[in-house]
Amino acid sequence: MQGRLYLWIVFFVLLGFSSCKTARVATTSRLNTISANKLIKNVENNAFDYKYLSVKRINCLFDNGNTQTSFRASIQAEKDKQVTVMLTKMNFPVARVWLTPDSVKFINYLENSYMLGDYRNLSKMLGMELDFQTVNAIISNNVFSLDDDDRDYETSIDSGMYVLQSVKSMDAIKSGKQMREPARQAKKLAGKTTVNQSLYIDPLTYKLRKIRLDDAANSRFLKVEFSDFVNVEKQLYPGDILLQFLSPENNIQMSLKLSNFSTEKEKEIRFKVPEKFTQTGHE
Repeated sequence: MQGRLYLWIVFFVLLGFSSCKTARVATTSRLNTISANKLIKNVENNAFDYKYLSVKRINCLFDNGNTQTSFRASIQAEKDKQVTVMLTKMNFPVARVWLTPDSVKFINYLENSYMLGDYRNLSKMLGMELDFQTVNAIISNNVFSLDDDDRDYETSIDSGMYVLQSVKSMDAIKSGKQMREPARQAKKLAGKTTVNQSLYIDPLTYKLRKIRLDDAANSRFLKVEFSDFVNVEKQLYPGDILLQFLSPENNIQMSLKLSNFSTEKEKEIRFKVPEKFTQTGHE
């Protein structure tokens, strides 16, 4: 397994982590449609806020067509300051990533290597633009909040949920229009192309239940689904998350089972490179 594979796994863990605030699907069979602007504002007003957040146990199954593997992961985050992702297998460390506003640090324990860099390195390895603001938006469940202009998005009702769907290229948004920060992050993550986004939103709590991104121009598709919700500190978290990413280069599926959540401050996991590890990916 190569470093890029580990970083893909880390990104998928973060993406699954992004919606661990999603709540139950409404049982009502009759819903009134609302405007895209109102729906987006309701989602943003109900976005998860935190100072410290961690998921101490994440059981992962990863399949990219060539490699099938299972492992455990954990995430420790301090809002606006640092996010640490740890991968282990049979209680042995596999990889760790430290993300701060201006740096990316990565240790690959199986290949005895490490990387010190910035988000240009990470974006290049993953093939998509990322920065720390994007990571923060993912964790706070705001990365897929879109622009507030009804002309660019339409709403519908499907399977007892509101559906917010883009109807124009994200690049078609006028440069002079004011965009919320989460909308900027969604644009960067999706790329400068016609991307059809469908967000399935719980009408009782305005939390995301399913995300679909269709990038026809680049033959890319991403779907994230959330289920098996548990009650954690007066909020409902998904116990199961299923992710699928398809592109000409990748066919990745990953399932996550999350447990042992905390919003308390945890002991900081410091970046420490073992002796004789070799630095890679440094310009």
